[in-house]
Amino acid sequence: MDSDERPSIGSQWIKANAIGAVVNIAVAFVAFLTGQVLGVSEPGASTVVQVGFVAIATAALAFGLFALGYLSGVVLRTKLPAFPMRNWLALYVMLGVIFGLISSVAWLTPENSQDVGPVDTDIVVGLAVGAAIAGAAISAAVGALQALILRPAAEGLGLWIGCCALAGVFFVLIVPAVLYGPQSSFAQELMVELVTLVVTILAAVILLPAANRLRPR
Repeated sequence: MDSDERPSIGSQWIKANAIGAVVNIAVAFVAFLTGQVLGVSEPGASTVVQVGFVAIATAALAFGLFALGYLSGVVLRTKLPAFPMRNWLALYVMLGVIFGLISSVAWLTPENSQDVGPVDTDIVVGLAVGAAIAGAAISAAVGALQALILRPAAEGLGLWIGCCALAGVFFVLIVPAVLYGPQSSFAQELMVELVTLVVTILAAVILLPAANRLRPR
């Protein structure tokens, strides 16, 4: 039965994360578009409107990660009967609030209409290395929190944090998307969201061996 279960869990895991990623990215992009319609990045934008936008956008992005966490959690629960769904979702909501605040505040920045122009190769390499290191460190920290939540219900968590760190390295793809992609705020945000979608799905694939290795405690 175990050999029959693994492919099913694997396909469910990839599918759940892919759907969750699409929902998360769609919510984030709709939040960004709402800010554009409200003119929150305009020089004369109302502070009240900006504060309201940050609150709503943060809640929206928290919901997006909640959806991702719920869908991935449902798959893990089929493998781990004692899976702590409440704590798992609380972590995703907390991360959604953090990243939601960062993103929504960044969206308040007025658009720079000047063309970036050629970027020195040394700068690109430096930014890429920094993004890879930061992505790995942040993903490893998130993986450690996930492992801590999973520990009462699961055995075989040895690969989990390492796979999370490896998946985080792929956030390096954000660098060329920002530097060499379209420079208008709309097109650049769309490009970043698409890259984030790809990275999220790649992360699910990289985490698959770790997810397959989990056993009920």
